[in-house]
Amino acid sequence: MFRIEMLPAAHGDCLWIEYGSGTAVHRILIDGGPAHAYPALRERILHLPADERHFDLLVITHIDADHIEGVIRLLLDAEALACRFERIWFNGRDQLNAVPDPAGAALGGVQGEMLGMLITDYEQRTGTQVWNRGFAGALAAIDRNNPTLPVVELPGDCRLTLLSPDHARLLDLKDNWAKELKAARVPSGDIAKLRERLDASRRLRPLGDVLGTEDDFDSDAPVAEAADDDLVDVLGGSTGEPGADAPFGGDTSRANGSSIAFLLDYPATQPEVRFMLTGDAWPAVLEASIDRLVTPGERLAVSGFKLAHHGSVANVSESLLGKLSCTNYLISTNGAIFHHPHARCVELLLKTHGAPGKPRLHFNYLTPTTEAWRSAADQASRGYQAFHPKGLSLVF
Repeated sequence: MFRIEMLPAAHGDCLWIEYGSGTAVHRILIDGGPAHAYPALRERILHLPADERHFDLLVITHIDADHIEGVIRLLLDAEALACRFERIWFNGRDQLNAVPDPAGAALGGVQGEMLGMLITDYEQRTGTQVWNRGFAGALAAIDRNNPTLPVVELPGDCRLTLLSPDHARLLDLKDNWAKELKAARVPSGDIAKLRERLDASRRLRPLGDVLGTEDDFDSDAPVAEAADDDLVDVLGGSTGEPGADAPFGGDTSRANGSSIAFLLDYPATQPEVRFMLTGDAWPAVLEASIDRLVTPGERLAVSGFKLAHHGSVANVSESLLGKLSCTNYLISTNGAIFHHPHARCVELLLKTHGAPGKPRLHFNYLTPTTEAWRSAADQASRGYQAFHPKGLSLVF
């Protein structure tokens, strides 16, 4: 059994994966969406019996608010929820400082240091080492001087192959991250100041372990990213969010470039399911990794591809799609804030589809930005299928 769910995380990502056989169920959680969407994740956890709230892996792909804020709230709630994690993957201050860097300058960032503080709190409270467990040097990154990609084996016969980020992308982020800390007037490693900021943040408060507790936020509401000054995302380093008419594959956000992305094989011994889970990764970084997995001219066969950056044209390219043979394309967004997915991105998927059978588009919301592919007549005439639930569970 393999199941992937795109929880209703508004304009962000929150992916829930289960795999296993019989009663042996293993779980992976990828990102937590923006803060106001956290109740959906919390409710999903609370529907599990308390002794089953166990994750083999929690991945925080990168620092952007629509991926990280829900995880901050989850870690604050973890003890009350009896929620346990065997591994937590996230590249924070210590990890970026560990990347070989001729300049050697230290870095810091309010969001990253806040999350790093909470991961450290979790390790100290549980007495377990979880941070980037499975990676050499506790750094979730690709050394392009090494001919092979990092591989981590999870319990239950599941294999993960890292596709992003590489050292170059992390160093690029490191050079910009320090500016955020300076602007926020928070010295690197000042735990007292970080806790003060966290305690003062309305949108990041914990909710506890009571099912159905009311929350002030609507998971579908288009909430501004800058609701708390201490959590404004200034890490991107780009000239602004690319619009629908931007060039394909042109993302310049340093935060996105640092995204953890990986290929999941289950079962690892004889894979029946292969998924590309990409955060907001840059297409060029993904292509470079795919080139190490296939011979020239071949396509990488995958069961599913969770599109990077919610279907932005800036995070997909014809050359990337030309390297894939894929049936299921997953797009996580309600279209708020940046009006994702871009129509040109979805149409490029349909144009370049290179696998046997019809392409299948999976959206976790029916919104003005996704309804264009709802028409049964259009699906029939152009030979594709589209699904528009609120939230999505895809079973293999």
